[in-house]
Order: sequence, then C-alpha cells, then structure tokens
Amino acid sequence: MMRTDSFESPFYNLSRREQEVLLIVAKDKTDREIARELGICERTVRAHVSRIILKLGVASRVGAAVVATEWKMRAKRP
Repeated sequence: MMRTDSFESPFYNLSRREQEVLLIVAKDKTDREIARELGICERTVRAHVSRIILKLGVASRVGAAVVATEWKMRAKRP
C-alpha cells in the first residue's frame, strides 16, 4: 500500500493484481493489450476491471482511470 502524509491511497482495498490492471487501464490500454502485457486472458482482465470499478465506487473504467491518474499526480507533489 502506498501512502503519503496528506491523503490515503484509493487503492488500499485493491489486490496487487487489480492495482496492476488499474495502472495499465489508466494508460488507455484495451483489455486485449492488458491481457497480453500481463499474460492473462481477456476475460480475467474484464473480471478485474469490474471488481476495480465496484471497489473504487466509480461508474466506469474511465472513472477508475481518472481516480488512478489523479492519485498519481497528487503523489508526485512535494
């Protein structure tokens, strides 16, 4: 789990694999591309994405990507 002093990671309840998938989703990759990169089936990627959406409480993979991107941007601030 990654933390900073000022805020908590939105990823605290995601599994390590779900975190990996989310960071790739945030790079605008398709399920097929993610599956190829991680060496898993597209169906498994879709299952991970569905769980990520539920756990983050967002409406879509775009919402999940926004959460991931915003958090990464805040984490880079001094």
